[in-house]
Amino acid sequence: MKAKIYICFTWVCLAVCVACHSGSENDGTEEGQTREVSFAVSRSDDLFARSVSSGFEVGDSIGIYAVKRDVSGEIGIPGKTGNQAHNAKWIKTLEGWTPASLKDKIVYPQDGAELDFYAYYPYDRNATAPDEISMAVQTEQGTEENLKKSDWMRASNTEGISEGEVELKFQHVLSCAEVQVQTGGVAPDAGLEVHVTGVNTVCTYNLGAGTFLGESEVGTIVMQRLDAPGESGSLTFKALLPAQAIAAETPLFRCLQNGKIYIYRSEGIEFTEGNRTRFIFTLKGGGE
Repeated sequence: MKAKIYICFTWVCLAVCVACHSGSENDGTEEGQTREVSFAVSRSDDLFARSVSSGFEVGDSIGIYAVKRDVSGEIGIPGKTGNQAHNAKWIKTLEGWTPASLKDKIVYPQDGAELDFYAYYPYDRNATAPDEISMAVQTEQGTEENLKKSDWMRASNTEGISEGEVELKFQHVLSCAEVQVQTGGVAPDAGLEVHVTGVNTVCTYNLGAGTFLGESEVGTIVMQRLDAPGESGSLTFKALLPAQAIAAETPLFRCLQNGKIYIYRSEGIEFTEGNRTRFIFTLKGGGE
């Protein structure tokens, strides 16, 4: 996981869905010929959303698309219709990953055709257009629960599988901003808040291509504090946001403490997909 570090000083500022056709395209299968798909699900790392837990937790749910390859054998891309499985909901249980209902089961085609698989997390019953999934982050990420809800991930398996267990390894598709506030003229205390301001909080994602299509909403994100004030006198904050470029001189971070506000303006920063960008601030006296 790449990480970029920006060292700067904060100066005085101005004051049930379509989750659906999980069976074969031919629902009139002959008895004894249905072969159900099972999944081995993992995640690439736990850097972003979870400071304590490892991997997925019981109760987590994912959305799955399965696409039948045609006679040419080319990799199948999920469409708005015609998928072998369309936004099927699968849930993590103590026994493993299971379909949320009978209609969320996925079976292999009777004709032996190969399948390609695409999945995302967290599950959204409205994500019925795989080429236009709306990925929104929580603007209040001060809690672990809301940070977790913002941790969008994607997995794909395009090996062309016609039997057995399918491996899905999820990777983060958003960017992580991490801010460390150090003691300067002013020491950070337990009441310090850090906000990311004027950033895109909602984007459109093409699940099959694994690419962002656009941005639609701008807002402010309240960052989560990761630690308590200690002997080092520093505090660390974290937030997840869509990949995006921030122009130079744009007010990007706002620190609030004891009725005073401190602003950090961007030096021209690019938040990239699946990467963490670190910032180090020193609060100077005179904030308003």
